[in-house]
Amino acid sequence: MALGLNDVDVDGMKEMDRKIRENPALGKRTVKLRSTWQRGAKALVEIGAQDVLGKAAVPPTRRFFVTMDAPAGLGGVDAAPTAAEMMLAGFAGCITSGIAANAALFNVPIEALSVEVEGDIDFRGVLGHDKSVRNGFSDIRYAVTIQSTAPEEQTRRCKETIDRKSPVADTLAKSVHITSTFVHKQSDRA
Repeated sequence: MALGLNDVDVDGMKEMDRKIRENPALGKRTVKLRSTWQRGAKALVEIGAQDVLGKAAVPPTRRFFVTMDAPAGLGGVDAAPTAAEMMLAGFAGCITSGIAANAALFNVPIEALSVEVEGDIDFRGVLGHDKSVRNGFSDIRYAVTIQSTAPEEQTRRCKETIDRKSPVADTLAKSVHITSTFVHKQSDRA
């Protein structure tokens, strides 16, 4: 695989775009994760599987692990980022990689790129102190800094495009349908 401008696999992006244009059903993916309890408030999340048209879209060897914990006061020992922090990290990562990909597609060289994210959360909601306070973040702000030899309007286009196209920003900003199921396994231990 030859990487293009900014070490981005532009050819791979164009190939995926071509395949989805030819067969739009290939654009629909199911991303699968599994979280297992690690004692206390700690969770180990396995990321890897993705299905397209009911078939595995990635090799079974594609596996990543992320540990999460809650801070002291919310049941954890602060041994890892919280799930809320990881959500913001996913958002920051999406914006960063999206800008880099756009820059490569738009032929904009990048020397440095950083995204700083802040999120406001009020624990009175989580703790049930005030039902009018939401459980999650009320506001998320981010600042993008790009160092490039390209003119400002070209680098700004890279950022403004991901502002419109980020799947994580879209998920955070718009409502998403969430469903759940429950399985109880009776333990023999008393």
